[in-house]
Amino acid sequence: MVYKNFRINIIIRIIILFAALSACALFIVQSEYIRLVYLLILVVLLLVELFYYIDRVNKDLSQFLISVLHDDYTLAFKEQGRGRSFRGLYKAMNDISLKLKALSKEKETRNQYLFSLIEQVKVGIISYEPNGTVHLVNKAFNEMLATPSVQAGTDLKSKEPDLFTILDDVPLGERQLVRMKINNEEKEFSIQSAGFRIEDLDFNLVSVQNIREELDERELEAWQKLIRVLTHEIMNSVTPISSLASSLYDIVDAQHTKIGSPQLREKLISGLGAVRERSSGLIKFTTAYQDIAKIPPPVIETVQTTDLISRLDSLFSAEMKEKKINFLITLEEAPDSFRADINLLEQVIINLVRNALDAVSNNKQPAIQVIFAPRSGRQVSIRVQDNGPGIPEDILDRIFVPFFSTKESGTGIGLSLSRQIIILHKGSLEVDTRKGKTTFEIIL
Repeated sequence: MVYKNFRINIIIRIIILFAALSACALFIVQSEYIRLVYLLILVVLLLVELFYYIDRVNKDLSQFLISVLHDDYTLAFKEQGRGRSFRGLYKAMNDISLKLKALSKEKETRNQYLFSLIEQVKVGIISYEPNGTVHLVNKAFNEMLATPSVQAGTDLKSKEPDLFTILDDVPLGERQLVRMKINNEEKEFSIQSAGFRIEDLDFNLVSVQNIREELDERELEAWQKLIRVLTHEIMNSVTPISSLASSLYDIVDAQHTKIGSPQLREKLISGLGAVRERSSGLIKFTTAYQDIAKIPPPVIETVQTTDLISRLDSLFSAEMKEKKINFLITLEEAPDSFRADINLLEQVIINLVRNALDAVSNNKQPAIQVIFAPRSGRQVSIRVQDNGPGIPEDILDRIFVPFFSTKESGTGIGLSLSRQIIILHKGSLEVDTRKGKTTFEIIL
């Protein structure tokens, strides 16, 4: 029988206890009270040991179940010295504890793997209950939407009510494009929402993608392809015309005496000279646009902020002083260093300062300021400000388009080239304009 040893042990203890009680009765009859006292102590000890022996298994089972309830699998029971019937019981309890420990470790490993995977993706992910309690949120979400305070357990509805409204308004299973202002920067996001249910709890799973950078990269690629095609075709057509016009001009100029009519001779020389000059100018114009399609990939390295400031000050201080322009470079708690291609970045800043010079040319008290400042979720912000007349609203959305220029002698590649360089840095170039103040901001 399974509990044979247990029953025998109980019977033996009862027999010993019965014998002790019988002896107590005998000592009472014989009035041997001293022996009676010692024997009563023995009886109490036997009773305590009997109860302990009976209750020991219940305590072990209770302790085992409590440890399982609290996910504590470090408990181990001695299998020896408790009888054959209990040896199997305690072995089974130890095996169950080890099995649950292995399952718990496997579950924790899987959870850590999934969480690490979610943290590495560039798509913002957040899971929350309908009441707004956040269940899971990854790093990309906090960086995209500048919400570092939103963590697991946060009440999104009270902490970020506007964001909660935007996310909650996206129908489950659908995707919407949303424009949001993050740190005074207009951004476009693709938001997709899905719902799921776990153990009678409903959750909303929302993914957020910043499509602005992707659109900028696609736009850059499209412009580069277009410019390559246009410049190739223009050069193929204009180069022979320029060469032929130049040759004809040289022939007519060398043998003009053979042309009888002075008027005809003058017209030929004038006409061929004009064709040669215009075709040569068109070649130079087209060559300038090839720069947009030939931007070298940035060589990213650590740039010391003070070094860049010194280079800019050396480039512009004398010219600004000569033109009596109030030129100032300031640091607003900017980082000591950041990652960029210093040569390409310097080219962008120079172009922006040159544009600012043109903008303040008619100002009685011209002022240009270059500001280095920190930027939440980014490395650094570099702003170029001027107190010029500003950019008209009707052309504001075209200033970064290649070929577009408001200057009579402009080629329309400066701002386009600058923006594309910053896009290659995975940054953005923004503009804010109003009467008396225009700011171009480089965000890296």
